[in-house]
Amino acid sequence: MKRGFLKTKKAKQRVAKAVDSESSRGPPPKKSKDKNHKGERIDATSRAEYADFGTIDPHKLPKSVQEQVDNDESCVGYGKNRIIFRCWPRDPNGQAIKPSSLRGKEAGNGLDLWGATLYDFYHVRRLPNVPNYITNSTGSRLAKWMRQVGELTAKDELYWADKEEHPREIPVADIGELIRCYDTRVRLSMYDQYSTRKEVREKAKSGSGSSYIAEVRDEGNPVPPVGDQGDNIGTNQEEEAVQAANQDVEKDTTTSVQLNEAMQAGEAGETSPEKCADQPAAPLPSIDSPFHPDHYPSPHPFIPCTHDRNPVLQQRIPLHLLPKKLHVHDPWNKLSIDESDADHETPWLSKVANRRVVRTYSLSLAPESKEAALKAQKLAEIAEDEATEKGGLMHIFPSNKEGPTEEPLIEIILPPRPRRRTQVEEAHLYLAPRAVGSGNHSVVHSVEWELPRDLFMDARICKTCVELDARRQIQKLKDDGKWEELLNNPVGKPEEAQQAGPVLVGTESLQTSGSNRTVGHVTIEEHELPEVTASFISPDDELLDRPSGENSADAPAPTSGGDPPANSSSDSAQTNDAKPDVEMDAVDGQDLEPGAKVEQDEVPDVEMKVDEIQDSEEPSAPAPGVDKGKCKEEPEQDHGDEEHADSEESEGEESEEEQSEEEIFTVEPPRVVRIASYSGPALRIHTNVKWRSPWDLCGHGGSGTVPRTATVTVVAKLSIEHDHHLAREANNYQSFPDHFFQHWNGYNVMPPLHDPVPVGALCPQFYGYYTPDDPSDGTSRPNYLSPILLLEYCGTEIDPDELCIDDKQECASLVFRFHHAGWLHESFAARNILWQQGKPTEWPIQRSYSTKSFRLIDFGRSRKLDSSLTRASEEDTALRLLHLLHHAC
Repeated sequence: MKRGFLKTKKAKQRVAKAVDSESSRGPPPKKSKDKNHKGERIDATSRAEYADFGTIDPHKLPKSVQEQVDNDESCVGYGKNRIIFRCWPRDPNGQAIKPSSLRGKEAGNGLDLWGATLYDFYHVRRLPNVPNYITNSTGSRLAKWMRQVGELTAKDELYWADKEEHPREIPVADIGELIRCYDTRVRLSMYDQYSTRKEVREKAKSGSGSSYIAEVRDEGNPVPPVGDQGDNIGTNQEEEAVQAANQDVEKDTTTSVQLNEAMQAGEAGETSPEKCADQPAAPLPSIDSPFHPDHYPSPHPFIPCTHDRNPVLQQRIPLHLLPKKLHVHDPWNKLSIDESDADHETPWLSKVANRRVVRTYSLSLAPESKEAALKAQKLAEIAEDEATEKGGLMHIFPSNKEGPTEEPLIEIILPPRPRRRTQVEEAHLYLAPRAVGSGNHSVVHSVEWELPRDLFMDARICKTCVELDARRQIQKLKDDGKWEELLNNPVGKPEEAQQAGPVLVGTESLQTSGSNRTVGHVTIEEHELPEVTASFISPDDELLDRPSGENSADAPAPTSGGDPPANSSSDSAQTNDAKPDVEMDAVDGQDLEPGAKVEQDEVPDVEMKVDEIQDSEEPSAPAPGVDKGKCKEEPEQDHGDEEHADSEESEGEESEEEQSEEEIFTVEPPRVVRIASYSGPALRIHTNVKWRSPWDLCGHGGSGTVPRTATVTVVAKLSIEHDHHLAREANNYQSFPDHFFQHWNGYNVMPPLHDPVPVGALCPQFYGYYTPDDPSDGTSRPNYLSPILLLEYCGTEIDPDELCIDDKQECASLVFRFHHAGWLHESFAARNILWQQGKPTEWPIQRSYSTKSFRLIDFGRSRKLDSSLTRASEEDTALRLLHLLHHAC
């Protein structure tokens, strides 16, 4: 600046312009001088920046808060991303918050401090004028108390609490869909080298598809599957499969390895009758059984325990649906524990030729559980009787154009669906030769569990086949000259239709054409849905929170004029209250009254459209969302030219480094959804299409054939001889409350911890306790056979020194929740906490981008809590093990 510039006319004009600009912005916010109000300063900043809810992830801390946490010298360790950072403002003349029975929203565990997001937890002054008398609470609980006493000054917080999502159980990834994905890979010949059929293995060995299999392996899931953890089981077992495929002693006989071990002798070579005469073999099942060899199309069945690509079962199975009989295939004699075969190099096919042992076990439940299972089975049978009495309806819309139409709505009567299973008689279990874990009292093996396919998948009726059948019936009516006669002679009400053939119901209409035909009317509404994008961030990146632009808010708090989405979970894509893009809608078991109105979402660009079949007896589960924590979804919106220009300017100022850290993917492109509704008469037709079993494919939903069974991966816990821990553990699993096995949305604050932790399942899923029918092994040599406890696979044991603070607190919360439910673990140690990458509620492809999940295991010593001293001692043990609170170093 030149000397004397401020005295010039040009300088004075610039100063005046700057003053006017500052005046229009208003006075700057005052900074609090009270050091004790640091939390309030954060909250005030949050509320000031509370502009656009779609720019933040409510399951992450605001960027400004995260920076303060990262720079806090008193924060020991790393990875602290979940804290209570909001403060509930109090009326200076308000009442004192006293202990009361008033409770807010709660998950299934009954803990009173539950919030759907990190923004739903608060610090609050119990006495408005006492700064240091602060307690932790939740928005739902505070809102209820504030309204009860008439303190309504915190309007933003009250509004936010009213919009908070309700607690709900989150289903795990659908095992039926995972099985269908597995079937698709089988059709792509990805597992042909593991087939028990010699011709299939030779074809895979010759090179037709082997390069593709190798390529898929190189690009496999970065998360180690069950077989890849512990003792490198997966690698060794795949080598066994290759060895089995290369053996020259195999013969051309191809049979079911998974059902009749005696039939496998022809695969690996002949053995003398004397060698196998003293060893039991599974009897050949009846032709009606899903396990009969005739029900296995090529390339099924596969050699057991030779690849680790089977779906992992994490879905809960009700007690009445647990198999009553279990045929255990144990070529290595692992059930005898001490006398098991240590030769793990021999392939499975060769092993079963020398030792064809199949033992039968029976389900053993506690008396209370057995009674509960029988009661649940009877209720399920009654529900199936009612559900299968009536059929459903399916609709074909007459036109994709709005206005009157002379073509009626086609109403298709569907047959009643088949009954679902209410019990499972038998299943097969295949023990892997190597153990995945062992302890002082037990050994854990990864096992393949083969169950009836219809236990996981329901029967279906193909909507394409139904539509084609309806069109054929309509064309036949036209060819026979009955179409016009039918349209000109409608039946007034559905109950007046006596004939089983096509009939037109509903005589009231909006208008009539020149003929005597009754005319309906189609109304169409258009809804624009914005683009939905997602950014997948690597877990190793230090990027914690990245708004869509520099001007976006880091920590919004809802204002009275804003309306945050009803579902604030990061699992699902937010589309600003737009109606879902559902192509079809159906009514199950309803008659169309005269002048009735039928709606259809998404009107296609074809003349007629079929509505989707829905089973009103069982609503569909919510679609699993995208990655929690590491995935950020951003609905794109149109904010006008001025805001668009600002966003372009802010995007231009982003550094290349930030752009390289995060890549944006388009989840759903912008689209227009046309919602159609119809009022008028409907042509009722009975379809000739039948329901199809899960293994019976029509060709529209997939080609090829699949077996009547499905194989999943679980773990089997075996016990040493003369030890009763396994039986006690099985009884404990049956006594645990339901919420121990459930995954819930949101977070809990679990005292003595002060920070929110996720509300996942506490323990593995229980899949039954089985005891041998013949403990003598069915031979002339008495032998010990271990009982079997089947459980969900939950990963590997933790290393406390490698966990971040959030993970340590989540591990500690497991035992605190266990105590809150009235139980004492009695064996809390690092080996009894398992971790796996991702959450069971997420799809496997999303889990590598997600956070860890943890489970508490080994309940052989657990008992009901009877003393506060033992509880305090075990809690101190947990805090010392995980270096938390006063044991932090």
